[in-house]
Amino acid sequence: MQKKLLLMAFAAAALMTPPLAARDPLEAVIDTSDAERFAAVFVASDAKPGPEQLQASYLDQAGEGLALMQATRFGTADNLAKAVAQSPASYRDAIQRCLPIAQSMEGDLRAIYLALSALFPDRTLPRVEVVIGAGTSAGIASPNVQVIGLEALCANSPTEADFRGALRYFFAHETIHSFQPVVDATSLGDDPLLTLALHEGVADMVASLVLGRAPDAERDAWASARKQALFQQFHSDRRTLRASIARGETLATFSQEARAALGRWHFNHNRVAEDWRSDLGYWIGRQIASAYVEEAVDKRGAIHALVEGIGPAAVLQASGLADPNANGVK
Repeated sequence: MQKKLLLMAFAAAALMTPPLAARDPLEAVIDTSDAERFAAVFVASDAKPGPEQLQASYLDQAGEGLALMQATRFGTADNLAKAVAQSPASYRDAIQRCLPIAQSMEGDLRAIYLALSALFPDRTLPRVEVVIGAGTSAGIASPNVQVIGLEALCANSPTEADFRGALRYFFAHETIHSFQPVVDATSLGDDPLLTLALHEGVADMVASLVLGRAPDAERDAWASARKQALFQQFHSDRRTLRASIARGETLATFSQEARAALGRWHFNHNRVAEDWRSDLGYWIGRQIASAYVEEAVDKRGAIHALVEGIGPAAVLQASGLADPNANGVK
């Protein structure tokens, strides 16, 4: 029931929220009103906001982005209050250090949107809303809005340069997610690891084109030096997950082996061993997407096909990076 109510609130907010980023990228703004409202509650409560305060003064007035973040990431005011109580210093840092930086970056957003609008002239650019959640997500997107989780992004950006670079990346990456078909438990198909890798990798590939750099330089250098071994492991883990799907298993019922195969590449940010890197599925997906575009005669058309959701198996085969041990299954 609670989830249903949250989704209803999200839908209502979507109808009421004015368009802040229309077709003209020069009109794009960064809406920080939700984050500012949280800051007021945080300060008024001496950094100890309770669930009732957060509900009445923050969540009940949510814009579309905050409603989406609540519905999909943290759920209730009680969960948010617990997260704040566990790490008040990180929320104070987000408010005092990172919120002013975010408010100063409309020029960066407009530059990125100018580049994206040149590549995707028929797309409506999503609004950008900066919100504060329970530390569970630095960025999510829907067709209408991209949402920046300020406290999560700030916590992973110790310097101003780090935060500005991360925010520029999210402006580009999350916009592509707003263009892509939704990928969830019901749309992963028979090759979930490849589907997820391409969903994130395509967004990273376009972000790289727009920003002129790899999304994560350290991860990129580490992975590039181990490309062959990583692809071997990736294809092995794909086979494990494909076998699970063939047996009728789902994300909720995956075996421990299948969960480990998926968790090696996704949903593991800052939770990996020293000899591995977080979110390597993004890197793998970007390699496949980039190779697919490189092989295409019409490169702009290839990028559009990737964003629109061409079949993952066809992309992998055309990229030249298919599994050499697939026994007929690429």
